[in-house]
Amino acid sequence: MKFVWLLFLTLASPAFAQTDGSVSIDWKDTPPAVVEKIDCGMEPSFVTRRPFAGGVVYAAQCPGNHANYIQALVYAEDAQGQNARLLMFPRPGRKDASNPADSLSNIRWFPKARELTEVFVDPESQICRTEGRWRLDAKAQPQLIYWRQTHDCKGRSRWRVVVDRRK
Repeated sequence: MKFVWLLFLTLASPAFAQTDGSVSIDWKDTPPAVVEKIDCGMEPSFVTRRPFAGGVVYAAQCPGNHANYIQALVYAEDAQGQNARLLMFPRPGRKDASNPADSLSNIRWFPKARELTEVFVDPESQICRTEGRWRLDAKAQPQLIYWRQTHDCKGRSRWRVVVDRRK
């Protein structure tokens, strides 16, 4: 019985991995127009590519920590990297509004809504946990549509909604 279960997982895993259309590609196979937009402080070993918001989004893993899987995202019109641009993610607040982030942590993708979310945890900060949601338009930078934050690192209580532009 154990063998049958392992055989099922082996055969089914690739199908499950491809359900969102994402594929992993080697860094060396990433289009040059995309590579020149990514600066993670190191060369990623691989990049994921997925159809998203009428184009293609490349996600390169940047250095992170035990709580955050950080990725820089580049939007292109096609898989060859046509008109590639680094996605910049605005944050709430007067200081951060003029300095959007060039990467996101712990991303979840919502292709039908053209939205993606981030959960960022920083136990060394007064605001320990933040969650943001952005909508992506093929012709513009992402728009911040939701932001909440808490002092509770586990995210169980005391949330404060800072931005809510959901429709």
